[in-house]
Amino acid sequence: MSAQFDRIGAKLITGMGMAMFYSLLFLGIGYANGMEVLETRTLLINLVVANVMGIIFSVASFVFEREEWSLLKQTIIHFIILLGTFLPVAVWMGWVPNHADSIFICVGSFIIVYFIIWFAMTMYWKKKIENLNNQLK
Repeated sequence: MSAQFDRIGAKLITGMGMAMFYSLLFLGIGYANGMEVLETRTLLINLVVANVMGIIFSVASFVFEREEWSLLKQTIIHFIILLGTFLPVAVWMGWVPNHADSIFICVGSFIIVYFIIWFAMTMYWKKKIENLNNQLK
């Protein structure tokens, strides 16, 4: 039971860490592009929401541990959870303007980035499994 809590805790910390990294990255980009003032309240709200999103994204990866599901089913459900969470929050928070063209670009970008990460992770785990199988021979 403790190992399960350790895994969940690690996912939560990873999600929050990634959210903080990207939040600071985007703040730096904004500063470099001339943003000089950001209200503390606005900053805190955005950081809290980004951390919640990071936690959701990290915990959603447990979908890939459902061994009775095919990889396709796992991927589709994971993708729906991520995009279904991110897009409404991004529009609500003003991270993505509430215009059809902006939403279309956001969804397209999300699909491309998701596919790249999914492909990289699939290749990583395939290689890892091959190495383990070779060690067993």
